[in-house]
Amino acid sequence: MLEFIKKIFRNEGQETKEAHEISLHNLEDWIEERAKPLMEEVSQQTNDILMKVNEELERARLNVEVLENAKLQNPNIPFKAKQYMEGNRKAYLRSIISFLGRIEINNKDYFYLLEFCKEFDSIMDELNKSTLRSYTILQEFFANESGKIAENLKNFDLLFKELRNLLNSDKLDLANKAREKSEMLRAKYRQKLNIGVDFKDIEAGLKLAKNEKESIMAEIMNFSQGEDHGNFISLNEERKNKEKEFFGQQDAILQSFSVLERPLRKYSHIAFEDEEIVLEYLKNPIEALSNDAGLRIAGILKNLGKMLDDSQIQVDEKKKDRALEELAKLGWDYFESFKKRYFSFKSEIEEMDNKIKATKVADKMKEFNKKLEDSNSRIEKNALEYEKLKNEFEKVNNSIEGLKSEIQNSVREMFNEEVRIST
Repeated sequence: MLEFIKKIFRNEGQETKEAHEISLHNLEDWIEERAKPLMEEVSQQTNDILMKVNEELERARLNVEVLENAKLQNPNIPFKAKQYMEGNRKAYLRSIISFLGRIEINNKDYFYLLEFCKEFDSIMDELNKSTLRSYTILQEFFANESGKIAENLKNFDLLFKELRNLLNSDKLDLANKAREKSEMLRAKYRQKLNIGVDFKDIEAGLKLAKNEKESIMAEIMNFSQGEDHGNFISLNEERKNKEKEFFGQQDAILQSFSVLERPLRKYSHIAFEDEEIVLEYLKNPIEALSNDAGLRIAGILKNLGKMLDDSQIQVDEKKKDRALEELAKLGWDYFESFKKRYFSFKSEIEEMDNKIKATKVADKMKEFNKKLEDSNSRIEKNALEYEKLKNEFEKVNNSIEGLKSEIQNSVREMFNEEVRIST
């Protein structure tokens, strides 16, 4: 019971204001309508001030005419002094007339007047600087007449300060800013909608690219399990085995010519007619043997063996024994047998390469890789654009929420009302 009574007293005097929901579409009109009484009041006060400005302009122009036609109280002053006075009077009046023309206002638009009030200070400063000397001199001759114009200038300054203060009132400033922010809010919301459309397009593009990649991967998987691909793998494996088998035989010849390198070089210096072919064998024994139709190398190596036995070619004893041991293996029959195996191997490899090529698996895999590369490129491009738009969307959305909050706060402060802006 006690808590219930406390609750009643706590709520007493507290007025809970229900927030009005205003659509973004109607927001500017709503603010305009709510600020109308304030704007009308400011407009009336503005008209009153501008009327006073016009009245002051009439008085100032009359005072200008009086000063222009004023006669010297002492006409007997020196001629030069008279000339000096006239020059300064003309200069002063010219500046004042120009100033009065500049501050004559025919436009009562709020923003125009606000901007004019800002410019008025610089116009007044410019006048004061340009007339300080001439005004000081005229005070010596026409103190009363020039003083009245100075009074007019002072009144202008006071009137425009009053106008500026009126136009810059806190509530009016809030109303104008609320209108500006409502325009910005609409623009931001349109931007959000446009980004949302682009975002959905990119999202769809990204999904499509990923689906395409999955389709390509599935196609590759199916192809890799097919007969053509299996045949391709088998042929390549068979080719590798044949190469491995033949390269073992090839290495034996390369090893032999490596052992015979020094003796053969010395031999080439003696047997000039065999020098060219010996150098070819030392450079690439397999290629030289394939091109050696008459197997001249067999005779050359036989002669080399005799020269080593007869010590016509001097090499280290151990190297000599090693060379003779290799030469014993390398006869006509050995080279002829290797050449047959070599050309047979080349023929078999060529045949296998043709069969591998005929499967068209390599071309198909190249095609798959190109498709996969293009798909990955589209995914990467769309993913980057997706993240960019996502960040941009979040920024715009945050900006919208910020503007809504600022407008709602301004409305609360101006009209003591709670509003909720719906989009």
